[in-house]
Amino acid sequence: MVAQLPDPDDYEWEFETRGSVGIWFMKGWQGFADEDLEAASNHYRERGKQDDIEATIAVFGDGTNLAKETQEYMGEAWSENGRYTGVDKVGFVSDGIAAMAVKSHMEIPDAEIESFDRLDTAVEWAQS
Repeated sequence: MVAQLPDPDDYEWEFETRGSVGIWFMKGWQGFADEDLEAASNHYRERGKQDDIEATIAVFGDGTNLAKETQEYMGEAWSENGRYTGVDKVGFVSDGIAAMAVKSHMEIPDAEIESFDRLDTAVEWAQS
């Protein structure tokens, strides 16, 4: 199954785990090409569903600018992705308002959803 996952090295985002927390680094995202966004979404769904992941975090770097359409897409697609993975916690991190904006569009009834301004705080929350 892992061989079928999109390889983050081929795209404008990165992935790592810290314990049972999957973390997607969206870097300075100002809107990815459709292929990159679809690959990130597919990776999130399939990697987040694996047994070793109990919580997920998306990190938006400096300069992240999420247009209204992107926020709406994320609200629909990433809410569906979060429900698909079955994780307990879904977090978003940014220095500015991007994390709060994304969180406000999320609907995952069986998961806690939070926004943070520091990754360490988000990881601590996700692991608790």
